[in-house]
Amino acid sequence: MLKPVSYCVPGEVTSPKFAYGFAKGCKGSITDEYTYLFEGPLALFASPPMWPLIRRAQAAGRTIYYGDHGYFGRRRFFRITKNAYQHDGRGTASPDRWIFFQRPMQPWRKTGRTILVCPNTATYFGLHGLNVDRWLIEVRETLARVTDRPIRIRWKVTARPIEDDLADAWAVVVFSSAAALDGLVAGVPCVTLAPWAASRRMGLTDLTQIESPIYPDDRDPFFWNLANHQWTWQEIFGGVAWRALQEEEETRAA
Repeated sequence: MLKPVSYCVPGEVTSPKFAYGFAKGCKGSITDEYTYLFEGPLALFASPPMWPLIRRAQAAGRTIYYGDHGYFGRRRFFRITKNAYQHDGRGTASPDRWIFFQRPMQPWRKTGRTILVCPNTATYFGLHGLNVDRWLIEVRETLARVTDRPIRIRWKVTARPIEDDLADAWAVVVFSSAAALDGLVAGVPCVTLAPWAASRRMGLTDLTQIESPIYPDDRDPFFWNLANHQWTWQEIFGGVAWRALQEEEETRAA
């Protein structure tokens, strides 16, 4: 079995640490030649300079282990997915790792006045060939046609607790922001517009249906599975993440 080549961007904080840790955990190799597409599987952290290589690897049909900040517990946990930007929350994980975060699931809220729109950063949109201002204009225009609820914009960099913005929210609208996950835990339904986002299957994907949100009954196992697909640095270094990814692949192939 080919072990991945882990790429790092010199001068960054997270990228070299991820590359070293993942290579250590899977007994693979590490390189700082992040403009060259090596043979075999690739492990890449979601740093902006890495995206041209990610796109080339995708176009070539290569296996990619994609690392990024965790779905929750972001200062301590990091998610890794195989050939995907985010996990879809499917699986048979136990609740043990989710319990660690001490975030009790709130009942679905079927009231609320505002629509909370949470864009990703302009840089993130740009990596996907999109413009954040244009995205916001289109979201506002679509919502204006189907609802008269007030719209509140929450940018990624803000000191205001998200709980404050969720307090009177009817729904959360995101491209792929983890704010949708915060909303789901709080019982606020979501609309997710990026096709790969974890929250997509837990809510609407069509903004025009904002007045008819859905309330899936499998939120608990969804979050259990997300919690089981993010790891600490120590777990990545020690091969826990690598083994879990391989076991998942074997289970799906069985």
